[in-house]
Formats: sequence, structure tokens, C-alpha cells
Amino acid sequence: MSSTDLALLLLLSAIWGASFLFIKIGVSEIGPVTFSALRMLIGAVVLAIIVRARRQPERLARDVWRRMVVVGLLGTALPFSLIGWGTQFISSGLAAILNATTPLFAFILATALGSEELRPVRALGVLMGFGGILVLMWPELHSGRQGSFSGQLAVVSGALCYAISAVYMRRHLADQPALLTALGQVGLGCLILLPCALLEQPWRFRPSPAAVGALLALGSVGTGVAYILYVRLIQGVGATSTSLVTQIVPMFAVVWGWLVLAERPGWNALVALAMIMGGLFLVNGLPLRRRPSPVAMDASLDGAGSGRR
Repeated sequence: MSSTDLALLLLLSAIWGASFLFIKIGVSEIGPVTFSALRMLIGAVVLAIIVRARRQPERLARDVWRRMVVVGLLGTALPFSLIGWGTQFISSGLAAILNATTPLFAFILATALGSEELRPVRALGVLMGFGGILVLMWPELHSGRQGSFSGQLAVVSGALCYAISAVYMRRHLADQPALLTALGQVGLGCLILLPCALLEQPWRFRPSPAAVGALLALGSVGTGVAYILYVRLIQGVGATSTSLVTQIVPMFAVVWGWLVLAERPGWNALVALAMIMGGLFLVNGLPLRRRPSPVAMDASLDGAGSGRR
């Protein structure tokens, strides 16, 4: 991995780490469903401009659109809403740590479907990762603080939705262009959420400039710009090395929360972060030591999706 690729990887991690900060700021003044719908609307516009600029083919088969609805629901609409709702009750750093369990869920699902091999070291990684979740959630569960515990559970549920969507996309949309898949996922997710957002009576919200800025930043930079970097990295170093971003994002999120919102993670959050990251390394190996084949890179690029944070 060149110094340029490493810089892009860190930049992408910083952007996606800041996404949880933007969510925390936004949902404090805008309902979580409304906030999620609007961020997807902005993201869809940005992605549509990118697709048009790159002159991607715009016609998809009808059965492909039906599959896009599934990933729009499971890959954006549900997880965005769950994470947005949960982040109202927990810090942005904790939300990022819990969201980092997505690859663990995805590995379990892929193993159950027979597309991944469960070796002892990987099994240990899964146990370590979910042990980290228990360490993080135990104080709230033990003390009976239902709001915080429910918020953490909602974020974990969002991570599970991401994992289901990823496995589904790999099996049913791997041959579709990456940018069109991203646009379909984000755009259809927006259409699913817009009617639901009306239940929050969004016309009553009076967001501050900070909340509006968080929404615009998350929709444009967190979706549009980040996805350009994501595709660039997959093309340059492959999906395996790019997956390292999963391990780096929570650390950036904790730092952003500390710098901007003065969030102070407790000892259990730091232990949980170490356990989850260690579990991910055991499950996925060390990406920087692998050299992906061109075939793997092409397949990963075609099946990639967006709207991950």
C-alpha cells in the first residue's frame, strides 16, 4: 500500500468516524427518521451527479430493482433509523464501537450460508468481538438504565441490518455496477423512509445551523465524497486492504466525540473497543499483509455498496 493509498484510507476512516458525530448533533434537534430520510436524499442527489458524470448505464432489469428494494430497506432505511434513534441515548463514540460489529455479524451469516469457513481462530475472534459488546453494554444492563441500554441495542440491531444487507448484496447484486448499486440503495431507502418521517411531523422541527450543517455534511461528504474514496481504494489496493477501514473508524469516532462533544469514554468502552478490534483482526486477518488478485478486486468493486455509516 503506497503512502497515497494509506492517506486516502485514513481520510475515509476520519470521514466515516465523523459520521457518528454528525448523527449525534443532528438527531438532537431533528427526528431520527426524518434526519435519516433527509441525509439519504442528499446522498442520493450527490451519487446521481456522480453516476451522470461517469456516464454509468442507467437501465436495470426489473428483478434487479426488486433486489434493490431489499438492500434499500436493510442497508440504509432500517440501520440509519435505528442508529439515529439509538445515538440519542449514547455517545457517538459508543455508537461507532457497536457499529464496528457489522463484519462479525456478516461473517456469522456467511458461515451459516456456507460461503465462509469457521476455523478455530475465527471462532475465537467472533467470541472476543461479542464479548466486547457484553463488556460495553453490561453496566447499563446491570444498573437498569433502560434508555442507554435500549440505545445500544438499537445500534447493534442496525449493525445486524448492515450485515444482512452486505451478505444479500454479495449473493444477489455482485454483478451490478458499484455506483448504480449505491444510488439504488440510498435512493430507494430514502423513498421507504419519507412516508415514515411524516409521523414525526418534521414541519415542527426548528433545527439550529449546527444541526443543518451536520445533515448537509453527512449527506454530501459522508455519502458522496466518502464513496468516491471508497471506490478509489478498492480499485487501487483491493477490497481486502480497504476493509481495514472497519477497524480504524471507531477510533476516529471516539476522538471526534472527545474533541467536539467532550465525550469521555469509560474504561469499559476502551476495553470493548480493544476486544472488538481484536476480534475483527482474528476473523479477517491482517489486510495489509495480503495482496488481492485482480479478479477479487473486480468482483468486490462490482458488488460494493454505499451508505455504510
